[in-house]
Amino acid sequence: MYGCSKLPAIRQLQTRISDGQSEDFVTMITEIVDTQFADIRLPCAHDGKTIQVAMVPLCAAMHLDSEQELRRIAQDEDLGSHLKPLPYAPPLSDSNALPMGAVALWLHRLAQQTTDTVQRHRLAVLQQEGFVTLLQQWSRLLQSNTAGDDVATLTRQFKRMQIQMDAMDVSLRQAESFIEREIIRAQLSQLCAFPVGPRSTQSPALDQFWRLVFSRMMGGAEINHARRSDRFLALNFRHLRNVLSDEDRSVLLTPELRNELKRSRYPNFLGVRVVNSRISRKSLRCWVFNLH
Repeated sequence: MYGCSKLPAIRQLQTRISDGQSEDFVTMITEIVDTQFADIRLPCAHDGKTIQVAMVPLCAAMHLDSEQELRRIAQDEDLGSHLKPLPYAPPLSDSNALPMGAVALWLHRLAQQTTDTVQRHRLAVLQQEGFVTLLQQWSRLLQSNTAGDDVATLTRQFKRMQIQMDAMDVSLRQAESFIEREIIRAQLSQLCAFPVGPRSTQSPALDQFWRLVFSRMMGGAEINHARRSDRFLALNFRHLRNVLSDEDRSVLLTPELRNELKRSRYPNFLGVRVVNSRISRKSLRCWVFNLH
């Protein structure tokens, strides 16, 4: 009914992606795929941005009332807007789906609400193993030449996102003002849309840049100007070059690196803004990224 999981049977569409300087062809999956999610199998599809997971079969596998659960999701302020028909499903097929990031939030909230020991164990297994198996399968489908370390990186990014999402959900419950709740909800919505897609070649310059920046930060270098350094990363490149020395050419803001940084997802690029620096105690023009 929902297609099969074997790669030769998957309809693939070659799409041209251009960055203004070069063009690459990437593979799009244009049908529903039977996907391994921990020890169960679920119909999933790619909507061009991320992986959508069919909720009725997932609820059934967890012995939940799917109609009741879908109503609850639809009324949820954070999940409701993400509930949509599964791409490529037949019309009127009752195939509501959530993006995999939203599924992570849904599972987290179920775990917080249930008191049943067996169900809590089941939820823990799905949270820890489900997304790993899903990402492994879909990484192979979306880009058959994806290196093993790229798949591992994507899995680590998703696990980090789960931790951030869980912490933000706790902060949401503790928030005292409407504005604070709305800010957290906007960030949760962004995490729910965790992007998984076919990629052209990963930029070596961007990889080298982030490895250098984070290794120096772990070593104690003061280069993050953001007041909320737990959530944001604000880089001033003149200061960065002074701290890291001119020998590190990877921190030069070349046109190529500038373009790659604007497309950075982890950390996610927010914009170039004037920041009240926690280091220099004055206003500086910084490239700002969201660490969540």
